[in-house]
Amino acid sequence: MRPTLSEQIEGARQVLVELAAPEVTDPYVQEQITFAAAALERAATRWPEVLPDLVTDVRALEEVLGIEPAELVEAVPGVAHLAAAEEYHRNLRARLTEEIMSGSVPSPAVRAYLANSTERLK
Repeated sequence: MRPTLSEQIEGARQVLVELAAPEVTDPYVQEQITFAAAALERAATRWPEVLPDLVTDVRALEEVLGIEPAELVEAVPGVAHLAAAEEYHRNLRARLTEEIMSGSVPSPAVRAYLANSTERLK
């Protein structure tokens, strides 16, 4: 399918940078356009990795929470459906938050997950 999502995101970034930014004189708005363009550029380059990274984090959360790995709903054979994986991931994150907020001392597995999650999801 053309344009791909990455190409669409990059096209939106180009519109901001090449068409909108030159017309803006307010420094604050120019700065916001720069930040938005950078976010779109990052999204375009990271998009192909979103689903594999999400599935990796889902599996890490299942392990930390002691949950049997779930069958992720597949959009096509072998490919998890992104919306379903995101919803399941939100539920796992909520369970992890509940465990952390319970007041008990987090397990070594939870501490290790939290220490590594920022790096893993970059």
